[in-house]
Amino acid sequence: MNVIRSSFIYSFFTSVSRVFGFLRDILIANFLGTGIFADIFFVAFRFPNTFRRIFSEGAVNSAFVPVYSKLISEKFLDEAKKFAGNIIVIFSAITIIIVIIIEIFMPTFILLLAPGFAFNQEKLDELINTSRIIFPFLIIISIGSIYSSILNANNKFALSASLPIILNLFMILGILYSYISGNNFLLILSWSVILGGIVQIICLIASIKNSKIKITYFSPLITRNTKRFLSLFSTSFFSSGLLQINIFIGTIIASYETGAISYLYYADRIYQLPLALIGIALGIALLPSISKKIQKSAKTEVYSTIEETTKFAILLSLPAAVGIFILSELIVSILFERGEFNSGSTVLTAQALKFYSLGLVAFIFMKIFTPVFFAYENVKPTLYITFFNLVLNTVLSIILFTYMGFVGIAIATSISAWISVVVLYYYLQKNHYFIFSKKILKPTILVLLASFVLGIYIYFFRNYFGEIFISFYIGETIFLLFLVFSSMLLYVFVISFYKPFSYTEIKKVFKK
Repeated sequence: MNVIRSSFIYSFFTSVSRVFGFLRDILIANFLGTGIFADIFFVAFRFPNTFRRIFSEGAVNSAFVPVYSKLISEKFLDEAKKFAGNIIVIFSAITIIIVIIIEIFMPTFILLLAPGFAFNQEKLDELINTSRIIFPFLIIISIGSIYSSILNANNKFALSASLPIILNLFMILGILYSYISGNNFLLILSWSVILGGIVQIICLIASIKNSKIKITYFSPLITRNTKRFLSLFSTSFFSSGLLQINIFIGTIIASYETGAISYLYYADRIYQLPLALIGIALGIALLPSISKKIQKSAKTEVYSTIEETTKFAILLSLPAAVGIFILSELIVSILFERGEFNSGSTVLTAQALKFYSLGLVAFIFMKIFTPVFFAYENVKPTLYITFFNLVLNTVLSIILFTYMGFVGIAIATSISAWISVVVLYYYLQKNHYFIFSKKILKPTILVLLASFVLGIYIYFFRNYFGEIFISFYIGETIFLLFLVFSSMLLYVFVISFYKPFSYTEIKKVFKK
């Protein structure tokens, strides 16, 4: 199964889960808006969710898959079973200890990560209580991320991509139950996260058994393979952790402006959709593919696979960034503007979304370039680059927030992402892991031109025909859907003039 086809499968199920995610956020926006209680939940939920990004989309997958894939490809199936079981046991123990420590010192932890809440004792107490309920989700995430990595390494991407559907369903049911029963929204929503996570683990275990993937849980923990994993993971964890600290820095700074955390959260949720569908999907599918090619010393195939992946990333991400930038206010309005989420919230959230969209292509490139280092089991460059990104983003965020408010955080995030992409590619070249060929120039130029045409089309229709649709019931939604589908048709039409992006070529990719 090739990278593009695998990422398509991952993207399909991710898109379904994101629909439920948006429904969840629409309900949260309706009942909590962008006020104090919304800020409390988003901060509390961000703690374990950040670890999810570090583990499932970062450290565990990046360190586990190369070692596990090599054992499978070399037919060391007994060692693969023991290795998988060892990692599950080790991480279960580690995360249980972390959760116990954080639960005990939660007030201090909260003050360090969201100091702006210290000025309102009632708000601070509510955040501490909510965080104590949600944080044990970390244990569930850690175990689930390893099970997901096992499935990914066996070319089974559907369940790991669709797992968020379960969590989102439980959160949706929690919100609706709170509304009907009149119970505390934060309390019910927090417990729904835990219940959803437990069901996710049950589904993963059932899928592994159904796929007849064997895991041996009781064997000597410290082995040669475990040491290899821990060596990769330690650097990967710090690299992924530093990347997530960037997000926390934004939270820390934004906590000084009421509503800012919520504006950034809702904007983040929107641009994370194309990031997950394109960047994360390609990155997760790319890692096992090139890991196996590297084991066979097929450097030409490795270069070709990475370049093909990057080409399709450009093809999909650039028009998405253009569309989000131009239609940011319309998108936010349709998704969230109801109940407690008013027109003022729409304008401010859309401002953040515009600047996040400017970094979308860079965020996706980072998701593609970073796994290459892990496939070669050389992760130190990613640690240095991520630390550099952290320092740069922190300095820019503080400076821009001082002059521009919360929007400055979004600007800083996009600028630092683009600079990090340049540095990542420099190290890829330096280590001879990947170098773009001249073949990438023509499709890139074509995508730029097609995206420019697309931008003009969207801008023209939004300004000259928007009011006609918006004037009647659900007109905004109809107008947005019309713009999206007509823009896609226009874009595909322009792109198809160039052979590498023709319908025939794309069809060949998915048949490989």
